[in-house]
Amino acid sequence: MEHSYLNMRSSVRRVSVFSASVSDGQLLSQTLPYLEGLRAVSDSIIVVCNGTLAPDQYDALAPYALHVIAEPHDEYHYGCYKRGTLWAFDNGLLDTAESLILCNDTFLGPVGSFLPMFEIMDARQLDFWGATDSREHSYHVQTYFLNISRNVFISEVFNKFISKITSHTEISQVIHQYELGLTRTLCDAGFLSGVFIENRLAAAHPSDPAYSNIIFSPLYLLQQGLPLVNITALTVPHLNMDGQNRLLAWLRRHAPAVYELASFDVEIKQFEDATDIAFSLIMATYNRASSITAAIRAALAQNHENFELIIVDDGSTDNTQFTIEQTFQTEIATGRIKYIRSPENIGVSNARNLGIALACNPWIGYVDSDNILRPYFLSMIANTITQNRTADAFYGKIFVGERGIAIGSPFNRNALLHQNFIDIGVFVHRRSLVSKWGGFDPDLRRLVDWDLIIRYTQEKEPIFVPRVFLDYHDDPNDVSRITVKESLTRAKVRVHSKYGPRETVSTLILSRNNRDHIAQAIESALGQRGNFEHEIILSDDGSIDGTAQIVAYYAEKYPLIIRNVGRTQSVGFSENYRYAIQNAAANFISVLKGGDTWADPEKNAKQLECLIRTPTASMIFSRIEPSESVPAALRLPEQPHGFNSRPDGNFVLSPPSLNLGMNFSSFMSRRTILNDLPSVVYDPQINEVSLPFYLDRLGPIGFLNQVTAVCRTNLSYDLDEALQRTPRERKRDIFKAAMRLAKPEYRQKIQDTITVMA
Repeated sequence: MEHSYLNMRSSVRRVSVFSASVSDGQLLSQTLPYLEGLRAVSDSIIVVCNGTLAPDQYDALAPYALHVIAEPHDEYHYGCYKRGTLWAFDNGLLDTAESLILCNDTFLGPVGSFLPMFEIMDARQLDFWGATDSREHSYHVQTYFLNISRNVFISEVFNKFISKITSHTEISQVIHQYELGLTRTLCDAGFLSGVFIENRLAAAHPSDPAYSNIIFSPLYLLQQGLPLVNITALTVPHLNMDGQNRLLAWLRRHAPAVYELASFDVEIKQFEDATDIAFSLIMATYNRASSITAAIRAALAQNHENFELIIVDDGSTDNTQFTIEQTFQTEIATGRIKYIRSPENIGVSNARNLGIALACNPWIGYVDSDNILRPYFLSMIANTITQNRTADAFYGKIFVGERGIAIGSPFNRNALLHQNFIDIGVFVHRRSLVSKWGGFDPDLRRLVDWDLIIRYTQEKEPIFVPRVFLDYHDDPNDVSRITVKESLTRAKVRVHSKYGPRETVSTLILSRNNRDHIAQAIESALGQRGNFEHEIILSDDGSIDGTAQIVAYYAEKYPLIIRNVGRTQSVGFSENYRYAIQNAAANFISVLKGGDTWADPEKNAKQLECLIRTPTASMIFSRIEPSESVPAALRLPEQPHGFNSRPDGNFVLSPPSLNLGMNFSSFMSRRTILNDLPSVVYDPQINEVSLPFYLDRLGPIGFLNQVTAVCRTNLSYDLDEALQRTPRERKRDIFKAAMRLAKPEYRQKIQDTITVMA
């Protein structure tokens, strides 16, 4: 029974040193009840405070303390242990004592009595023992409650240790020197140690820190018989894996006096509201029959009971449906699980959005069908919500078993815009954010989580809970994973294009039988520098001379910046351009033909700056330098320069030549413009004449009066090998196409040019 030992006295002569914290001259509320329980196992109690006491506090301590020391110091509880122990030695209290107890007010209690713990531990005849041990940092007996036998406290090694306790500026030094150091020092001296409750909680991985400190599992400790409750387990959500609300409920049933003491503090009592916080967990799955059972069971094993699990089967073609419906019949029947199967594969974004639409609860979380949630996830989040009632989102850490590391850090907006560090599996948000900022973006195939988190945290910072909530598994050989199938580079550039602090540029390198020059083209693109996110898209149009192999080599060598979208069969010049543009993810697009080279490493940066400075501009181009390898008859004309105003259609018309004033390798435009080019621009073939005429309709054309590219002519491609047209015929067709695209004021001049070519 709770009070069955309170009137009993231990037969062993013990002296206790109790370390008490002082706030404005007052003892903490838990001090006197703790001392009352300590009297049952102590013949003498010395109370040592870390500050001065008000006079009435001495009177309050009189029934319990033989002696009170109250003086300010900054040596934490260890300084109090030192002062009390030295006073006990100096005043003869330890001359005949059999054991010395060191304890402090960081715990609430006793729950029942200390006597059962002492009866069990005395029978083990240890040199020193504690209530619990810890593997945090390194193995040690925790010092919040220690019993030290006579042969230890009279030893030179103990007295040397206790007398050298001093102040430190860093708490890490205190932990290393004293919390860990005491066990290390005494065990090295040959003394035998033990604890009342050993930490046998198993972690998922040797490097997993989750269960290294057993005091973060207060309900487990109480159920094992520990007569103490850690104060931080009642006040700090991430330091209680059982949940403050559940801990309070247990105390109310089994230790009403301790419950009344704890719940008198409104900051603690508020956690009882966590029980009513309801979650909807969304699990989108596709062909996960082999792993989904474990993921579902982990979700259902949450020690917070107020949640529903919504499983959206995204058109799985394996045994997923049968596995779920057979294994979880009861949960589906009771409504604990909502199972919805899409008749076709709609993608993770649409699947999650469907789950959100079916959610009934105000808080939304996400479960991956191949990762494992920790059982305390929702409980810890719910209790954190009660402490942060105006927050809209919360997140924690994940543990990557394959690498043996925990990932997660405090929120930093700039860091998030650069790279995602929040896993969606440990991210929880208000359902109201969906209507405010939208759901998952169906146009993204990868990094959809990052995109959503950026939007949901743009108005309010999420609350970081520094605790591992998820065991993450990423099998690189699983070809059905989005992370394996889809391009990370493209998705990353797309997200940066939407939210990033830096602008984004997609460089399209289009090749056809450019074996001798393609490497130089790619290297010149890789050499571009400037304040922008850069992706390079290599689109080879069925080369038969070895170009495709060179392209593949570079894509494999630089996977974080280069994407290879080339095809083995030729689709033609225009279709290759169209396809490459469709693959671009950045806000701005520059083009480099496979036979050309950029001569200026800041070509993209300079043109980008101009387009940003003039938001209405449709494109910009710069001067080009002809390569010496270009035959004299096909050499490009000297580029005009020194414009007092922007170029327009008149510039394109004077002089009429093969590639005229603008070359694809010297220009940059906006993705929104190039993506929406009408089909007429590609008929009969997209080219450097008709495209500027069309873009001139949309906005100003800029000109950078600097040489940025070296141009070569690819006879097998630029002269259209399929039709084998002469240069004159080709130019005539180009100008006919331009006639359809140009503003009315240019059409007569274009017609005159066509007439001359006839």
